[in-house]
Amino acid sequence: MSEDRVRVHQFEPYADHLTFVISDAEATEDVFDGDTWDKADDAWRIAVERHCVVVGTARYDYVPVTLTVSSNLPVLGPLDGYDHVVEADVAVPSGQLTVTGATELPSEVEPVPVAPGKYRVRVGYLQTGRRPSKFSESDPGDHLEYRVTMWPVAEDRGVQVLKQGPEPWAY
Repeated sequence: MSEDRVRVHQFEPYADHLTFVISDAEATEDVFDGDTWDKADDAWRIAVERHCVVVGTARYDYVPVTLTVSSNLPVLGPLDGYDHVVEADVAVPSGQLTVTGATELPSEVEPVPVAPGKYRVRVGYLQTGRRPSKFSESDPGDHLEYRVTMWPVAEDRGVQVLKQGPEPWAY
């Protein structure tokens, strides 16, 4: 049994267009584009391409994101505190992962080094009192923290909603 290594990173991307993107920093195909949301189920609150997961947000503003990268499958604890939890797959062949706003280029942020490969991504939506260092109190929308957990996997499992949040969920 291998030792579990866990790294935690904090981000505050500007969720322009009510989204932020988790992606392979060097991918040029199968990334977020104008058709990505058209292929997604609204209930997921995320959209998926081979090299990215696009997370829908409740605010058009800076949002708090906690990214945990684990070397093994993490224990799934109680989901009671979360409004919504969903999982999907993403390929990171370059070993360089970025968290950006929807219109921000991966080259504009510092990448997170990960082992090259395929990952399972769990996104949890959590009500929070935490506020980003830059945010607008006057912008509408719930203050949510987005907790993203990633671990390596051998094969794709597709999108799975582990806890469906209430509708409507934003605005």
